[in-house]
Amino acid sequence: MIQKLYDQYICPHLINWAMQSKPLTKQRLKIIPMARGRVLEIGIGSGLNFKYYNDITEVFAVEPDGVLLEKAKVRAQQNNISLNIQQISAEQLPFEDDFFDTVISTYTMCSITNLSLALNEIKRVLKKEGKLIFSEHGKAPDVNIYNWQKRLNPIQKRIAGGCQLDVNIPVVIKNSGFETLSFDSMYIPGPKFLSYHYWGTATIGQENV
Repeated sequence: MIQKLYDQYICPHLINWAMQSKPLTKQRLKIIPMARGRVLEIGIGSGLNFKYYNDITEVFAVEPDGVLLEKAKVRAQQNNISLNIQQISAEQLPFEDDFFDTVISTYTMCSITNLSLALNEIKRVLKKEGKLIFSEHGKAPDVNIYNWQKRLNPIQKRIAGGCQLDVNIPVVIKNSGFETLSFDSMYIPGPKFLSYHYWGTATIGQENV
């Protein structure tokens, strides 16, 4: 009962606050301006990426949390974005095949229950020439930090909406069948068990050179 109340009334607001930190904002600036055309945001949260869009035509989104979804609607209006958003998770996307030019995932993969299934759905709805662009925290390269991530995972999942600290982001993306994967990684400011970040792009077919 207490966990349910926390998840409903406290956790969404904490997530919204935490996602606005300066280090995470810098990460968003590295990738969001690359979005083009018809865009799908996976786990859009409260819509913190809107202000960094550059050359987009339509924005669709999925978000399982109702509180964050409503915040995203408000931010869409503030940024003059027409938003088509649905309160669902990423494992079953209600869109046609080959529909999106860009799929965006920022700080979402850590909390998707079946990430491999979600990535397969992203592949299905992404155009052959389209891109998945992402910025995610995940598995640290240092053994001691990684061991702490594993120890802290049960607590993190309870207080942060199912977030897992040790997802190996590039491995999961590559194993899902994306043809090309280009990414950078490093520690950003913050607690080391939370701050190892991966960001980049993935495509279904070979990228044009």
